[in-house]
Amino acid sequence: MAWTETQPGLWQRPIGENEAMIKTIGDAGLASGTDVWSISATAHFAASVEPKSLAQALRDGWVALRFRHPSIAATADDDALHYHVPSHQQLTEWLEETFIVVHGESSVDHVLGTLPPRRYASCYYLEDANEVVLHLSHWHTDGIGAFYLLGALFRATINHLRDDSYQFAWGEETARLVPSVEHALNLPIEPTEAIEAATKKYLATVGHAKGALGIPPQPTGTGGNATRLPTFSFPADQTAELLSACAKQGIRFEAALHASVTAAAYSIVGPAATAPDSEHKQHHCSTLRHSLRPHLPAPYDGAPGAAGLYTAGFFVRAPGSHSWLDNARYFESEYAKGATPDLLISRRQYAREMRAILKRNLASPPPNPPPSGLDMSWVPDAEDLVGGAEFSASAHGDDEGGRFVRLDKVGISVDVLSRHVYVFAWIFNGQIQCRLAFNRAFYDDGFANRVLELVAHHLISNLSVASSS
Repeated sequence: MAWTETQPGLWQRPIGENEAMIKTIGDAGLASGTDVWSISATAHFAASVEPKSLAQALRDGWVALRFRHPSIAATADDDALHYHVPSHQQLTEWLEETFIVVHGESSVDHVLGTLPPRRYASCYYLEDANEVVLHLSHWHTDGIGAFYLLGALFRATINHLRDDSYQFAWGEETARLVPSVEHALNLPIEPTEAIEAATKKYLATVGHAKGALGIPPQPTGTGGNATRLPTFSFPADQTAELLSACAKQGIRFEAALHASVTAAAYSIVGPAATAPDSEHKQHHCSTLRHSLRPHLPAPYDGAPGAAGLYTAGFFVRAPGSHSWLDNARYFESEYAKGATPDLLISRRQYAREMRAILKRNLASPPPNPPPSGLDMSWVPDAEDLVGGAEFSASAHGDDEGGRFVRLDKVGISVDVLSRHVYVFAWIFNGQIQCRLAFNRAFYDDGFANRVLELVAHHLISNLSVASSS
């Protein structure tokens, strides 16, 4: 169903099955003060504006973002999403709750992973560090959408710095509330035989997690139950060499990265995982993700669909007996398929059945030992999603009055409660960035840095690219 006005100023629609599934995962951590898999999109920037004026411009830009993408201010329960057209007082209250200025020497590295669950998407401005964090529950959006929102925030901020803002007609923004992916794809409420068969196929991949390669117990860190997010950057010249080497091999970079994450997982565990003895031989299980946005009707296939959850994933396995190139070619074949018709038609029924499985698992005693593993997520075209060219020095350095905002770095990650470790990667300003998301209750910073170094090593060595060190 589409959004409907059920009371004056109150708009509602049923929660989508995929939103409900991801919300179930997120809510599982609330008792521990964590919104599991909540998304953080980050930016480090330079500005020719005094901090006080910049803070006000960002604050005004955040209001503009809500008007242009009102779903960031929607709330959810188990049955429905709710959006209130704000009065002046309600807008002020929302702003006070969701726009937070962080003073002092805090940096993104200190703030990420410690942000509390909030009912709305929130914006944190780290004044002394010139950094911004957008923090959203995962049911609000995905990695592509989060980068879209980050770019939209800075465009609105620059407009306010230029005094190029306008008065918003509150109430008109409801035309831009986004649909669920099931509604956007026009999926039937009741599954057909084809839908049930497709759902069964993707649910079967969950079985790859059984007996899969885990991460050996590590010294625990001192950060308590907090996510840490160290980042590794490839210099621009090395990034160009890696992308060129991938093209020569006939594989896209995400396939090479996926193979390198798999190789890093085996490097962590050691030779026992690939020993001929079948008792010890294990496979690596990871998630292969596809964006559904190219398959949505306009305008939700682009930036107007930023505040929507429009992604899909399923498990894939890589045996320890396969070479890096074997795995890279396998992952290339899977990425090349894109979101197949079977993947698209299964989205509603898959989410229904997976949510039921999650609820049963949450109600059962936790497994012993707890599951763990190394996974990855690649966000393609980050430069275009954020609009990097719009925020370069050449684009804004000559503005009237010398006011400009230049984005130097952006990033993406999730909050982690489990023993799983995630590699997030994207390209911005000509550099491949890899960020590791892990919980410091289970691993220390030395281990995390080793994982990133292993991923980089397997990329560089298998693509025959010179090391920058």
